[in-house]
Amino acid sequence: MPDDQLDEQEETWSRLYDRITRLLGGFGVADPLGSGDYLVVDDNYGFRSNTVEIHSLAMLRPAVVSALQAQLEDADDWEIVVTVDVPGTEGHWPPMGLIIRRDEIVDGLQRSYLPKELRDIAYEGSRPGTGHD
Repeated sequence: MPDDQLDEQEETWSRLYDRITRLLGGFGVADPLGSGDYLVVDDNYGFRSNTVEIHSLAMLRPAVVSALQAQLEDADDWEIVVTVDVPGTEGHWPPMGLIIRRDEIVDGLQRSYLPKELRDIAYEGSRPGTGHD
């Protein structure tokens, strides 16, 4: 990747990391060890994405997801990857989550594993995930 593209990626990643961190602080408690509600991953791997690990299913509320999507308003071709990582489900639940983009939400939640009250959760502008997402 040319230096100017790398600089742009780093600048956008950092800006979004700060926004996401501030935003989610209003919805829950951050904790890297899983005893909080979420973790905003602070590693930049050079992709056009930021990652959020969800430790509490309350963080999957449509209001939280919509607020995350709004953070991408000025970030073309960028995404927020939301992974479900609820403590105690390791080895029992398959990998699942959401890919939030400015103009769509790719829904990869495996609802049969979620509590009954969350199985009908829906996100405006979403579509089911495919093997190509």
